[in-house]
Amino acid sequence: MIGFMNLCPHCGAGSSFVPEEMECDKALVLWCQHCGNFINQTLTLETIRRWWLRFDEGEESIRPPISKESYDELHRIEERLNETDGSILERIELHLKDFTDYHYTERMNDDESQIKG
Repeated sequence: MIGFMNLCPHCGAGSSFVPEEMECDKALVLWCQHCGNFINQTLTLETIRRWWLRFDEGEESIRPPISKESYDELHRIEERLNETDGSILERIELHLKDFTDYHYTERMNDDESQIKG
């Protein structure tokens, strides 16, 4: 995919995101400065697991992007993949990426091109 995300898929505001490295698995997540919702770059299953723990304990107000049932199924799939003999990979780890409602263009908008140029 070539391009730049110019708009938050949640609130539609111009892109202004704060990157954060998740403490549990070093996955990179972007948080919209306008609406406070996340724009995931890549989420591992460990990120989702810990997110659900924080949400259930009331430490997190934003609901994880997948249900607990979906997390459980993906975790079982990951375990089955790693039980298979003969893989060239030592350990398979599933990462999630949601491309729904992302708005990309092939060119940066004028403000961004002036900053880089």
